[in-house]
Amino acid sequence: MQIHRSQTGRKAAFLTAALFASCIPALAESEDRSRVRMMGNCKECSLSDQDFARGKLTGIDFTGAALQRTRFDSARLSISIFSRADLTDVSFENADLTGASFVGSRLKNVSFSGANLTGAVFEGASLEGTTLEGAIRCNTQMADDTMDNSDCR
Repeated sequence: MQIHRSQTGRKAAFLTAALFASCIPALAESEDRSRVRMMGNCKECSLSDQDFARGKLTGIDFTGAALQRTRFDSARLSISIFSRADLTDVSFENADLTGASFVGSRLKNVSFSGANLTGAVFEGASLEGTTLEGAIRCNTQMADDTMDNSDCR
């Protein structure tokens, strides 16, 4: 009987440890999301499957962040920093990104459709499968270091 209880205790301890370990990424992501809301600072944070649509996130710092499957549609993100960030399957449709920085960032399958990119900087960024059609571009510094003034009035 003692052996059985000991094995049961070990199994329970193992299952508890496995369950806790599987929750660590979710806990970290939840903590990162609260950093976005509370401090406006999400440097080096990792977020996936988040919805910040219509959010007021002006000036937020996402330097070095990893963002996947995240929506910023119609959000206010002027003067925000996405430098050296890794963005995959992210949507900024109709967002205000006036003066935002994407310097040295990797953008894969990102949509800027209808976004205001006036004064935004993409210097040294990698834009793979990224949509800029319909975005407002005035004094926008592109990845190849050219200025896009196609929508200046």
